[in-house]
Amino acid sequence: MFRPDAAIAALLEARRSRTRLTALPEGARPGSVADSYAVQDGVTQALGPVGAWKIGAKSPADNPLSAPIQQGDVIDSGASLPRDRFNIVIIEAEVAFRFGRDLPASGAPYDDAAILAAIESAHPAIEIVDSRFADIENLDPLSKLADFQLNGGLVVGVALRDWQGLDLKGITASVTIDGKTVIEKTGGNPAGDPRWLALWAANNLIARGHTIRAGQVVTTGSYVGMLPAPQGGEIVATLSGVGSVSVKIS
Repeated sequence: MFRPDAAIAALLEARRSRTRLTALPEGARPGSVADSYAVQDGVTQALGPVGAWKIGAKSPADNPLSAPIQQGDVIDSGASLPRDRFNIVIIEAEVAFRFGRDLPASGAPYDDAAILAAIESAHPAIEIVDSRFADIENLDPLSKLADFQLNGGLVVGVALRDWQGLDLKGITASVTIDGKTVIEKTGGNPAGDPRWLALWAANNLIARGHTIRAGQVVTTGSYVGMLPAPQGGEIVATLSGVGSVSVKIS
């Protein structure tokens, strides 16, 4: 029988002690997406308010997955962060959407127009990938999902309010470190147009008991894959038409 409490306790202790896990305890390894979400919910209850949601899909036909990002891990562009805040530092360049009003449970799913009307702005974002596990290459997908889908933080750039007409599927994304371009890629988000992930997120999260709150951000997957970040240096991600976002991790 799956024991979510043991998984929750192990992940919370790994966060507290900064000791990286080889695996979750026997009997506490999720066997389904629902199990992983139960662990996420328990860890979230202990850590405090959610400021953002990480949503991703491997293709436009894939079933998306979601993970919370704590309010304290949603960071304004231009910040300098200590590297020892994280176990690992991998960066992703993404488009995020901020909700301007609550979407409470209403007894029926919201239609696309209502969800889009509730989105206040689009933002360039850098997701910082981190893990409470020692070996993410060989970690099973459901344990990754339980561990907030390997999220360590989200750096959010300046709001773009007139975003609805953008070709978000065809965005060119580039990342520079100390002014040197390390990658440039067009149309790299595997989900295609990421706005459908924001639409999916609203109703899916509400169905799971997570009301969308004004000010919360939904981020929607990387246009550049996963890039290991070097020690120090200013990281800048630029997404065409959306803007630039920066962070220094040293």
